[in-house]
Amino acid sequence: MSARKRETGGDARATIEQDGYAGSEATADDELPWAVAPDKVRRQALRHLFIARDIEERIVSVVKSAVRDRHLHAEAQNVIITGETGVGKSEIMKRILAAHPEGRDPDTRCVVRPVLYVDVRNCSTPKAVAQAMLVQLMTLNGEPLVDIDKLVNSVKSLGVPEITRRVKTQMMAQGVVLAMLDEFHNTVSDNGTDRLNRIANWVRDFAKSKSRSAAKPDGELAETIVFVLIGTKKVELIVDPSLNDELASITPYRIKVDRYRYGSDEEKETFRALLADIDDELPFDEHAGLDEPSLAEKLHFATFGLLRQLGIIVVKAADLAIEDGSDRIREHHLHAAVELKRGVLESHLMSAEAEGEERRIVENPFAPPEPVARNKVSGKRGWKP
Repeated sequence: MSARKRETGGDARATIEQDGYAGSEATADDELPWAVAPDKVRRQALRHLFIARDIEERIVSVVKSAVRDRHLHAEAQNVIITGETGVGKSEIMKRILAAHPEGRDPDTRCVVRPVLYVDVRNCSTPKAVAQAMLVQLMTLNGEPLVDIDKLVNSVKSLGVPEITRRVKTQMMAQGVVLAMLDEFHNTVSDNGTDRLNRIANWVRDFAKSKSRSAAKPDGELAETIVFVLIGTKKVELIVDPSLNDELASITPYRIKVDRYRYGSDEEKETFRALLADIDDELPFDEHAGLDEPSLAEKLHFATFGLLRQLGIIVVKAADLAIEDGSDRIREHHLHAAVELKRGVLESHLMSAEAEGEERRIVENPFAPPEPVARNKVSGKRGWKP
């Protein structure tokens, strides 16, 4: 797979519109070699590096199905997505969010927000989660719609049911059909079931609460909002049927995002295919051969198959290769990237979900650059002008 770019000239190129290059014969649709693109453009390409994965396609398919089928069920059919820290769950959710941007209705100028994404890493109670959701609903494209400090202070004295009611009212008004709560494992306690019961009951009540009537016993369709709870395996505890069978019954979709393994031939082939895809998208005119067996094994050893760790190392190595004018990433760039990013890499392995103590330390399997040969100093004094 590494030969594809050499044979075709590469399917990822800098365009004139990206870098402002004004060649005498070029047009806006021409593709140019990465070597002539400014470093700024190449580094921008690194920041937006994206590789499609099978698990992402499955998650998107399940989420779309759950949203599309809202009118078929009395309650929304919710989704749980779990996986250890660093496997790429949040990035998948952010791309779903980006595919459904928020904005204003051109006629009414009201906020329209089909997808609500909230990071609840700093929220440990239902009230804190509801407050975070309310704050997010009161922003548009990162800009506050109200004074956020006043908003937070105004709801401090309110109970969970009232804050939750306000959140759901805003969600309905803005047309939210999908609510994604990321880092949701932070709401789950390690000691006892009291807090676990509270958060499970809150999610259940939020999902099931509707303004029912004789004419509409299942409430309004706008009240049926699909929840996606994202986090580590702790999230599975809140949908344990023995704890809350009602919530379990309306959360039929459970998807695990695993790290890449490197044991069987199939696992090795899958990981090497990922590396080949990454290599294709890097802003160089030559392949680095990341998917070659020897280099692939070293990349897996250094990253434990975690997508976030892999991204950190490869992107930094590419940055170093751009800096020194190389035509591709070389092994000494990967070596330097591990050393430069060691603190970041190891801090990401401190999660309680880390699989084994050996994952607390990142070892560097890559060959360092060859030392520069120097003539032996004779000790004889030199000439002074």
